[in-house]
Amino acid sequence: MTALLYVFMQEKVFSKKKICQEDVTMKRRNVVYALGLSMALAAGMGFAGNAEEAQQDEYLSQIQGSYVELFPELSKDENRATWEKYAAEYVDADAVADSVDHLLWMCTGDKYGQEAIDAFTEDPDSMQFDCYFLGDVAEFTVDGNTISGVDAGGNEVFSHAYKAMDMNNEDFLFYESEDADSGMFTYFAFSPDTPESTYHLEFRYADNTDDLQSWFEGNYAYWNAAAISKDYDETMMDNCLKLFCSENLGGEGKSESEAVSETDTDAAAEAVTEAVTE
Repeated sequence: MTALLYVFMQEKVFSKKKICQEDVTMKRRNVVYALGLSMALAAGMGFAGNAEEAQQDEYLSQIQGSYVELFPELSKDENRATWEKYAAEYVDADAVADSVDHLLWMCTGDKYGQEAIDAFTEDPDSMQFDCYFLGDVAEFTVDGNTISGVDAGGNEVFSHAYKAMDMNNEDFLFYESEDADSGMFTYFAFSPDTPESTYHLEFRYADNTDDLQSWFEGNYAYWNAAAISKDYDETMMDNCLKLFCSENLGGEGKSESEAVSETDTDAAAEAVTEAVTE
């Protein structure tokens, strides 16, 4: 995600959806909304040689710390006023509440893999992403080159050292466990988000790389874990919500003709966001 999450797709991934009786249409979240900003950040830091290799080599050092699921935090009542403040910059007042509800709905699905593929093929307007952690993990920690996870009771689920992989994939940075028999935590694929640049993380993990190549195919289709620092403060949350609303309601990075109208909700957001590539 430039930042959230994010969320959504290779080329055109948002489908029209009416919310409330005013038929306000909303864009579906761009799962790669953070990619453009992150690529620009890597270039601006002056990495020598291959930019992707440099980013992979340095990435884990930029995300040190512990992380919890993002959307349970975003959904807290204490954050509702901030949500609505930023949403109000892009939609009419009578559509703000429904717009916020819809943005949250898009990223709190409970289906992934073939179940999701079948359901969303039959009813495209029901498409959601499951942005929760899988494998009974409640909290992830990145410490040096080690990634670990614990369950809700604080019991260790996994802990392995990881090394960067040279994968031909423009959307993710791939890492492989240095331990044998690491199960579903053998491979991690991170979007190039950091707490400093996009105020959250997005990543996926599996026992093979094939299932991590696409958000829309394979055993983990429509799943994209989203996380925020366990120790986030009010400023980080505010920035996260601001960016999420901007990219999903404001058409950030798009031409003026593609952006969501701030005054005409009947014509709102039929255009889609295209993934940014170098």
